[in-house]
Amino acid sequence: MKLSKKQEIEVWQVYNKWLDAYLNGDTKTYNKYLDKDYHFIGSTNNEEFLNKRDTTNFFKDTADQLAGKCDLRNERKIIEKFEGLVFVTHLFDAWFKNGDDYAYYGRFRFTNTLKENKQGWRFIYQHFSTTDSKTDEGETIGFDKVNLENQELKEAIKRSTFELEQKNRELEVETALERIRTQAVAMKQSSDLLDIVVTMRNEFIKLGHEAHYFWHMMWLQETYEKAMTSGDGSKIGFVMQLPRHIHGDIPQLAKWEKSKKSTVVYTMNVDKAIDYVDKMVSLGDFKNIDPQAPTHNDIRHIGGLTFIMARTTHGEIGYSLPGVVKNPPNEDIAILVKFAGAFDLAHQRFLDLQKAEKQARETQIELALEKVRSRTMTMQHSDELQEASFLLDQQVRALGIKTWGCAFNIYGENESTEWFGNEAGILHTYTVPREGIFKDYFDKGQKGETLFIQEFSGKACVDHYEYMSTLPVIGDVLKILKETNNGFPTFQIDHVVYFKYGYLLFITREHVPEAHDIFKRFAKVFEQTYTRFLDLQKAEEQAREAEIETALEKVRSRTMAMQHSDELPEAANNLFLQVQALGIPAWSAGYNILSEDKTYCKCFMSSEGEIQEGFKLPLNEHESLMPWYKALKAEREFFVYGQDGEDLVAHYDYMKSLPDLKGTFEQLDKAGIELPTTQFNHLVRFNEGFLLFITYEAVPDVHEIFKRFGNVFKQTYTRFLDLKKAEAQSDLIKKEKERLEIALAELKATQSQLIQSEKMASLGELTAGIAHEIQNPLNFVNNFSEVSKELLDEMLEELENGDMEEVKAIMDDVVQNLEKINHHGKRADGIVKGMLQHSRKSDNIKEPTNINALTDEYVRLAYHGLRAKDKSFNATIETNYDENIKVIDLVPQDIGRVVLNLLTNAFYAVNKKKQVASDTKYKPTVFIQTKATQNHLEVIVRDNGDGIPKDVLNKIFQPFFTTKPTGHGTGLGLSMSYDIIKAHGGELRVETNDGEGSAFIIEIPKLQ
Repeated sequence: MKLSKKQEIEVWQVYNKWLDAYLNGDTKTYNKYLDKDYHFIGSTNNEEFLNKRDTTNFFKDTADQLAGKCDLRNERKIIEKFEGLVFVTHLFDAWFKNGDDYAYYGRFRFTNTLKENKQGWRFIYQHFSTTDSKTDEGETIGFDKVNLENQELKEAIKRSTFELEQKNRELEVETALERIRTQAVAMKQSSDLLDIVVTMRNEFIKLGHEAHYFWHMMWLQETYEKAMTSGDGSKIGFVMQLPRHIHGDIPQLAKWEKSKKSTVVYTMNVDKAIDYVDKMVSLGDFKNIDPQAPTHNDIRHIGGLTFIMARTTHGEIGYSLPGVVKNPPNEDIAILVKFAGAFDLAHQRFLDLQKAEKQARETQIELALEKVRSRTMTMQHSDELQEASFLLDQQVRALGIKTWGCAFNIYGENESTEWFGNEAGILHTYTVPREGIFKDYFDKGQKGETLFIQEFSGKACVDHYEYMSTLPVIGDVLKILKETNNGFPTFQIDHVVYFKYGYLLFITREHVPEAHDIFKRFAKVFEQTYTRFLDLQKAEEQAREAEIETALEKVRSRTMAMQHSDELPEAANNLFLQVQALGIPAWSAGYNILSEDKTYCKCFMSSEGEIQEGFKLPLNEHESLMPWYKALKAEREFFVYGQDGEDLVAHYDYMKSLPDLKGTFEQLDKAGIELPTTQFNHLVRFNEGFLLFITYEAVPDVHEIFKRFGNVFKQTYTRFLDLKKAEAQSDLIKKEKERLEIALAELKATQSQLIQSEKMASLGELTAGIAHEIQNPLNFVNNFSEVSKELLDEMLEELENGDMEEVKAIMDDVVQNLEKINHHGKRADGIVKGMLQHSRKSDNIKEPTNINALTDEYVRLAYHGLRAKDKSFNATIETNYDENIKVIDLVPQDIGRVVLNLLTNAFYAVNKKKQVASDTKYKPTVFIQTKATQNHLEVIVRDNGDGIPKDVLNKIFQPFFTTKPTGHGTGLGLSMSYDIIKAHGGELRVETNDGEGSAFIIEIPKLQ
């Protein structure tokens, strides 16, 4: 065994220091380099010491004979290593100083054995010898002594040679085992175990043994995990899993596994060998490990197979031989047993590494999950799912899973929204329809699957991409991909992992079964965080709604408080401030009153909080305002127009040229307010004009808010018009003050009376129904009171007769009658309280209400009310109440009025049609339905009357508008109903078919 360069340098340093101490009588240094088990044999008869102490004492006593007097010449040094020991042979001629000259003494040989311990290399044995002492006086050579010694030496050599060969063989085996152990200790990762299988085969063959395939196999509870070399001994490709029955079906091997025998030899003739290899190929994917796996002809050629196996602590190691070898050499089997012991060390190291790798992998996975969890937990808006999808793909790839891309798919009502990201970046949000493959994915999730894998290959894959190319957003990207990559991919695997709100999509270009559980864990994390996100989003939406409602109320309050039309600029400034308070990047906002021909408008604006004087703005004189003019002429409810560059410069140049605006631009300049370089104009139309909101950037998310401001102003502008009208008539009021004051008072009284009339009409309808409902309990009260009076008369007679038992019996009957009177009295009291609650002014306090019960109550009251007024009236009432509706917060008096009004109108419509209908088969029918949708609650009142004429359809919600004959309605019912539903944040819609009937739909948000 050869020394390393480092070892050789260390040994020579020790030897030279010791030799210098020896030649110069340095006892301390001499003693330092001797091992505690040191032996020494010198060149003289008395120099034989078997311990360190005696040797050092002898040297100490004789050192002065040698110190500084010896010179070594003609030197030769030899260094060798054997089983951890180093041998140094030093040959030289010794010259000793005699006076001033050196004289030759003789040829010497120093034989040294060194061993390494904690202090370094130390001498354990030394033998110093000189020239031949076997010759007698007068002889050139001591032939007889030499001959005798030679005979003895031959015998000793013969014995030593056999012993040496045995030791050498043992040394070779031990060296091979040591190399296996060393490689095991040096393993860096569990997969290095596969290299050790190759090393075992190589060492086995180096020792002169035959082996073709070499393997190790772990015996697990349900499977074997087997790793093999190829037939040529090269490294295996992967670990093969085999079912236990592959050996369980072989009695010899099954018996051996259950026994305690260390080895087994299993021979297979041609048929058995072919059957075994076929099972390996089919059950363990054997061809993936060795493409040159033996064919049937190969096995026939070699005449079968022989397996030699040795037990390990975890299973077995083994090798194969061609043909049927019933008695392989015992030495081969003995060596395999030793290899099995050495391999156990490697396997223990493998288990430790595997455990550490598993822990490291788990930490890596948890870190990736935490990064995705943290990012999704901090989401404030659904658009941030774009970044989250990129991070998801990034973290999955960081785990060594080769994904082409990852996506979040969130279910909508009829389609899904998807956010996709991959190594190249992220895509804009896009939607996918619920058809084709996307419907398949959706249906699988609805059936409860947690993971669905779809493989696309060849034409099917190309067709899939062709279809995806037809979708908005992602289609544009895929078309570019097709051009740059000379066509679409022809293979991919979709991994669809479901969670509560949709699924995660992981796209790979190869099978990744080891990643399936990781995909599921990502989906679970996302479900938890997305639930949190939805909760935050819901809370933010509620908070945002509160902010918006506050802003609307401030605008409503300010405009309602106007006492003079001159206050409209201040109202415009309030509008701007409220828009800005909502975080909308507004530059200007205000009210604009149109001329009758819509060619110009009177503008009341506030820019950056600077209130501007009202000014006249022509709409059809400059091209920058023509889009406004066309939109207003077309009576578009909402219009957005963006301007920048030369168009915007020309716009403001024109505006500056208007005389009315000269002071406005001077005011803005003085206040240091710069004109926008880009602006978006938002026009919200109302009957007499439009609200204008100018922002620095596009704000599609707040369009609905602008519209709500418009709805508020539609209500409050009536106040402004009243003020304008009063101002225009100020001179006439001065001349005819008293008359107009009386007229105004009469007008106000009339308005109040009309409103009260509508309320009383509603109350009248209700009262008639209540009268019908209350008659029954009142009849009971009257009947039981009369019976009680008769009983009391009887009790008086019995008292006079002294029959106390009969008195007590009559008294019990009276008590029972009083209890019934009390019961029916409370029933009547409840009906009266309900009537009073309906008639009293609403306090606008919402309370939990069962909408089904409320609706049903007013159905009966409305019907009986009409029946009370017109006994000939009859109608069929059909109800369909959604039993899944929970209680909802609303103002029950107000909603009751709306339902009563709609029902009264419906009964009126069918009764009117019945009176004039020529068709005797016509049956007046009113249909009432409650229904819960995803976000709203609906109450639908439908009739089969004549419907509403189209020319009045747009007017039915206006105050004082009615189609009923004079005296039959005030025209306030639907107007009040509309306002009540709006106050609940809902919508009141109408659907009508001429001659077929109408349907009024109350739509109220579930979150009240």
